[in-house]
Amino acid sequence: MITLKKIRSLKARVQLRKAADVFHEANTEDTEPGFLEDVLDIIVSSDLVDAEDASKLRRFFEKGRGVGYEDIYYHVLSILGDSPSDWDRRTEDGEIDWSSRKVLDHMLFLDHLRSPYNVGAIFRNAEAFGVKEIVLAPGTASPEHQRAYRTSRGTIDAIPWREGELDSLPQNLPVFALEVGGSDIRDFRFPERGICIIGSEETGITKEARALAESSAGIVSIPQLGAKGSINVASATAILLYKWIESLKV
Repeated sequence: MITLKKIRSLKARVQLRKAADVFHEANTEDTEPGFLEDVLDIIVSSDLVDAEDASKLRRFFEKGRGVGYEDIYYHVLSILGDSPSDWDRRTEDGEIDWSSRKVLDHMLFLDHLRSPYNVGAIFRNAEAFGVKEIVLAPGTASPEHQRAYRTSRGTIDAIPWREGELDSLPQNLPVFALEVGGSDIRDFRFPERGICIIGSEETGITKEARALAESSAGIVSIPQLGAKGSINVASATAILLYKWIESLKV
């Protein structure tokens, strides 16, 4: 089992992940109680763990072996915006190997999305479907917001992003928008390279964004069968991104 000296020598995120692994392993291996207390102290003293999380982790520790240790393991991973997925590609130090992802010449422009949850979820979708860069209109929720980062499962570290206006977008790429009233996504002609504008959860894309898209590659819409007439913007983005790469036979 890893030593306290080794855990203390690690960078903050790796340190928390390794400490979480200690509690995961403690369910099947005999471990000195004093050692686990020291590991817990390392976790709760981390700059990445706030007071509320520290209190929860101490309550989990009081439950002891079994559900308590597993609660610590999963809660630390949630703090990191991570998940115990065996299929994630990782480096030797346990970090996800973002360099292994396939990247396409696809960009997203987030046009005044207000919800950190939606921004984080869109980053996670974008990482899965090869997005190269994300540009956020001023006023869009920051990817660095704690809720956005957690929802993204760390993918905010994988995709280059910046804040910028529409006129900061590359001039050599076609632009289209995901919005109601456009071409059916099943018939839409996706560009091989390009930028997709994703609009606000409540008001959709701005008139300036619509004008830009209509003068370029167009507007694409997702047909629906429900009475509600709309779906969550992050879910819609996932559908859009999948159809985009499907059209290219990637």
